[in-house]
Amino acid sequence: MLTIYDLKHNTMLYQPNFFDLINGFDQFSGVSFVGSFKIIERQLLTRFKQVNLILGLEDQRTGQNLNQFFNISRKVKELTSANKIFLNRLEDGTLRLRFTKDHLFHSKYFIVENNDSFIIFNGSMNLTKKAITDNHEMLWMYSGNKSDPADQPIYAAHQQLFQQNFTEDSIDYVNRKLIGQIRGKDKQAITAIVTDQTLDQLQNSELHINPDDITKITNADQQSSQRFALVPDTTARVIKAIYTAKGNKRRNRDQIRQQVQQITYQSFSDQDETETVSADSLYPTPMWSYQGKQIIIKDSHDQLYHPLNFPLDRVSREDVVNFINIIKSFKYNKVKDESHQALSAFMYLMTAPLIWKIRQIYRQSNYARSADQIPLSMVLIGRGTTGKTLLVRDYFKPFIGDHSSSVQYSEINGGNGSHTNRAVGFLNNYLQSKRFISPMIIDELNDNFLHSKVATNAIKQWSNTIDDIHNVNIFAMNHNAGGHAINNLEEITKRVYYLSFEAGWLPLDQQRYDYNILINSLNDHIYKYVTGELNRRLNQLSGFDEDRLINDYLYLTKQIVKELFKHFNLDNELADIIDDNYNYKVDRNRITWKMLIRDDDFKHVAFTNGDDQRFTVSKAIFNNLKGSTYENINQTLDNYFNMFPREAGIAIYQYDNGMMLSIDKFDYFIGEPLIRNYYNQLHQQEHDQNSMSAYLKAQAKRDEERSKREEQRDQQMQEVLAKLAANQKKPGLFSRLFHKN
Repeated sequence: MLTIYDLKHNTMLYQPNFFDLINGFDQFSGVSFVGSFKIIERQLLTRFKQVNLILGLEDQRTGQNLNQFFNISRKVKELTSANKIFLNRLEDGTLRLRFTKDHLFHSKYFIVENNDSFIIFNGSMNLTKKAITDNHEMLWMYSGNKSDPADQPIYAAHQQLFQQNFTEDSIDYVNRKLIGQIRGKDKQAITAIVTDQTLDQLQNSELHINPDDITKITNADQQSSQRFALVPDTTARVIKAIYTAKGNKRRNRDQIRQQVQQITYQSFSDQDETETVSADSLYPTPMWSYQGKQIIIKDSHDQLYHPLNFPLDRVSREDVVNFINIIKSFKYNKVKDESHQALSAFMYLMTAPLIWKIRQIYRQSNYARSADQIPLSMVLIGRGTTGKTLLVRDYFKPFIGDHSSSVQYSEINGGNGSHTNRAVGFLNNYLQSKRFISPMIIDELNDNFLHSKVATNAIKQWSNTIDDIHNVNIFAMNHNAGGHAINNLEEITKRVYYLSFEAGWLPLDQQRYDYNILINSLNDHIYKYVTGELNRRLNQLSGFDEDRLINDYLYLTKQIVKELFKHFNLDNELADIIDDNYNYKVDRNRITWKMLIRDDDFKHVAFTNGDDQRFTVSKAIFNNLKGSTYENINQTLDNYFNMFPREAGIAIYQYDNGMMLSIDKFDYFIGEPLIRNYYNQLHQQEHDQNSMSAYLKAQAKRDEERSKREEQRDQQMQEVLAKLAANQKKPGLFSRLFHKN
């Protein structure tokens, strides 16, 4: 997010609207990289009477000033896509665009002014939508009055710097006289005009060309060395048409003109003519490539490639602990544990530069496994604020040392969400470069992409046919409940690695790990060490490792990471999840079965008397399923039975009216004791009922026995009373002796 420090008022502005700050001024001068001319059309020309802009360069722009000057096809596309106002402003001189003619412009500074006031901005921000609204960018600003003696020195110094940069250090992007010539012309005619201007600028020595830079492109021997400069193919072909292998300019201008035009025409048929964003501006930086059994990385200073050499002693214990804490944050900072997904995503990321090599090993191996079993794409699926964009933007990029901006799907697809042709073309060109191994990371993938016939056919073709050096694609995709279903067909899931992120984040005061500490402590040390070590082991693969690698393409990566943990006495960290690869299908099936049982409220779950290990699910549980893709209930029964991994031992038996499953293994599969708790609940009720029955029975018996005892006592009492009564009626002995009738 954009942050600006106001030097005049000594205050920090957090996430200000940059264009609101520059309203009220009528002249704009600056140096900046511009992703496309749309931002000039929409944001600058509508505000300023005069715009003077030097088109600076980003590190990811391969070929640097050579590409900016010799990439005629891009210049033609920019001119033909520009609106009428843009061209009018170029022609009347109220819009002046320049670019470097010698040393690179990497500065980003802006001067906005009117007759009385000015503001100077300086910092990291370019004039791109991502830089202004999305990236973490920092500027300082100084606002002042031209008549104030305290403000005059800084204004004068920056004006002097810009005038030197604009008049001496740069040349015209396009001669304004050329605008009248190209109006109403088709693309081929415009190409001829722009080609002539380029050759005229070379003839007039307006551009300072370093012969060494030219020979790095034209000299085939130097290109095949381990250190070489890299430019887009179209630019390289134009340069070779103008210069010899030794860097000398060819003499036949007509022949040069014809060849350059032909190269440019060809580039229009090779790429979508309506492309508005230069493909190479969206590539990762620094770029990773592969040559001579070595990973080679482009140096941002000399623009040459150097072999990766990153020994273990350059990885610190703090690096490893921070990595572990990032994974743990997906467990302890979320309402549901999703650390397994996060760890598997990082394992794939660390394997990404050498996926192509592992696929070659699969093809050459004696084991019967196909290379298309290794996915060429990873898709992080999630809803808003669940962490998938956090991973690709804030964690993945610094972890792999990629300093380029986060690339949105709309940029590679030209903003067209319903069709995928442009995006597929962009990914295909990069994927089949036969030299790049840096993963292409794309955020906000349209959920239509993986259902598009163009995209799915391309995914299958890439997986089946590419057998040389290539990169992989990493996507983050929003997926809301009730939206387009995920393409879960086997032909896609074996080629695309799905990982699901659905849980929200706990309140900040309940999160165990501080995001700011994690992101600020992140670097590319682990990534460089692991990929370098992985390459070394793949080049010297033992039979033992090959056996395990064929069964699990991430096996070696996980071994290296575990050894790294052990090196720092962190053996037990993540031990419960590191050996198993997260499986999206299994995860979806867990949730499907859990919700099936819960929504049914256990109505169709039953137990057998005396069996506390198994339970049955009646086929009638599927009667109320809505929108089933299966033709009948028997197919639904089969599908749900087959959702359980065979090796897990959950599904015991399927019969006509349902299925029998293991209680504890089912609960382990879904991640909670759902069935066991229900079983215990039922048997507790039965136990309680039996206990009450036994109590009542015992009570009845006691009452019966007490009643019998009371009857016996009553009977005995009656007998005693009867005897007493009888005795009272008999005369006594004295009476009998003396009484006479």
